[in-house]
Amino acid sequence: MKKMIRRSIAVLCMLAFAGSAVFAQTAFAADLPELNLKVSQAMMPKTSLTHQLIEEFAANVTERTEGKVTFKIFGPEIGDWTELERMTKRGAVDMQFNAFDTGLDARWNFFTLPFMVSNWDQVRKVFSKGGIITELGEKWAEEKGLYYLGPWLNNLASLGMQDKVVTNEADAKGLKIRVPPIDTYRCFVDKMGFSPVTIPWAEAPTAVATGLVDGWVGSGAVYMYDLFRDVAKVMVVTYDSPETWHVTFNLDKWQKLPEAYQTIITEEVEKVIDKHLDLVEKEELDNQAKLVEAGWQIVVPTDEEMAAWKENCLECWDSYEEIVGKENIEKLLEEVNQ
Repeated sequence: MKKMIRRSIAVLCMLAFAGSAVFAQTAFAADLPELNLKVSQAMMPKTSLTHQLIEEFAANVTERTEGKVTFKIFGPEIGDWTELERMTKRGAVDMQFNAFDTGLDARWNFFTLPFMVSNWDQVRKVFSKGGIITELGEKWAEEKGLYYLGPWLNNLASLGMQDKVVTNEADAKGLKIRVPPIDTYRCFVDKMGFSPVTIPWAEAPTAVATGLVDGWVGSGAVYMYDLFRDVAKVMVVTYDSPETWHVTFNLDKWQKLPEAYQTIITEEVEKVIDKHLDLVEKEELDNQAKLVEAGWQIVVPTDEEMAAWKENCLECWDSYEEIVGKENIEKLLEEVNQ
């Protein structure tokens, strides 16, 4: 009988403790504010892997915070990528998946060095969180009023042409290629033998359609299919430049977030970074196949042709060694080659 009494007391104590823990958890959650955060990506279509993973990230954060944190998700409609960075710094947008504007800081050119990575295995090495991209992103973003959550390789960009097949410097002579307002792009397009023409991204399809330029750089097959499929018909698979994005948060707003929210957001960002790195190659190849179905010609230069273009383009690295730091370039090369 005494044993039964002791067991009953023990069970009651356990239930009481469990109830206290649930109450404490509920009370803790009740103390946290309700927030509606604005998150945006720069330019990808809403059907893209990037946009879908942002939606997944937001849903997971909302679930883990029991509905306390919700998101308003924006895509290309919010403005060009340079505008988005400024909006995030001002706090008009809380969080962005976006590139850094090299016009605001020349060091950002480090993230767009030509042929920084040339294949998908290198992508997974360099753009995982914790490498040189993360190290420099954390340091430089904070100086600009942004909290750095991780690198985001949006895709590997290739050469798009309206109708000409070009695989060497000789064939490139005299042809005009659209480049973004980024110094490294102007440099390597010139080294490939083309004449670079700086045109905002939103105007690039029209420039190609009207013949203002013969082609463009700065996009993978996702963009080519979504924006250029009716105005061009040749993709030259060069993988010449990484479209390096970063996940950042307005620094002042981040510092005001409850620690519990910071932890959950950080963990969920890391999950989608890893998932994106696992799936981005498939997304690129799937969209190349869609271009073929749309009547495009997908051209793969020979190893010799690519080696010649790379050798010329790597001269651009020397121009930025002093700006971005020789030691940082050496760390990058170690990660690429390990």
